[in-house]
This record gives sequence, structure tokens and C-alpha cells, in this order.
Amino acid sequence: MADKVNLRQSEYETIGTELSNMHTTQLENINGIIEEIRTMVTDEQVFAVNDISSKITDMLDVVSTDVVALLEQIFEGSENGVANMIISMSLTDSVSV
Repeated sequence: MADKVNLRQSEYETIGTELSNMHTTQLENINGIIEEIRTMVTDEQVFAVNDISSKITDMLDVVSTDVVALLEQIFEGSENGVANMIISMSLTDSVSV
């Protein structure tokens, strides 16, 4: 391997792993923030206001279901794209000219 593209298999794998780890971390951070805000607006001793809190909770529900789900799809697509790129580069490196 590495005759044409000049990357080693471990470098290919590192790219895929780091991308996946970054996506996982980002989703965990987003979900953590959503839960912190949800706790803040539903705990009457912090910042619960009848009309506002329910609207914020509804908004958080939309973010949790729609936005996070979309991000997961986008992240999965980019990880698949990188995996396909790695396969393509590996095949390019293994083909003799």
C-alpha cells in the first residue's frame, strides 16, 4: 500500500475513527445542552415561567427530534463518504499500472 496515494492503512483508519469520535462528541454536547436548558426551564426554583417554559420545552423537543436526527444523518453520510474515499484510495494504491 501507499505506492500512489502515499498513505498507510493506519492513517486511513485514523481519519475514519477521529471523524466518528468527533461526531459522537458533538452529539453528546448538543444533547447535554438540551437537557440543561430543559432542566433550567422546568425547575421552578431556577427559571420556570408558565407560558415561556412550555414554549421553550416544545422548541427543545423539536431540536431533540428533528435537528439532532438530521445531524446524525449528515454525520453518518460524511463518515460513509470518508469510508468510501478510504476504500477508493486503498484500491488505487493496490492496482499496478
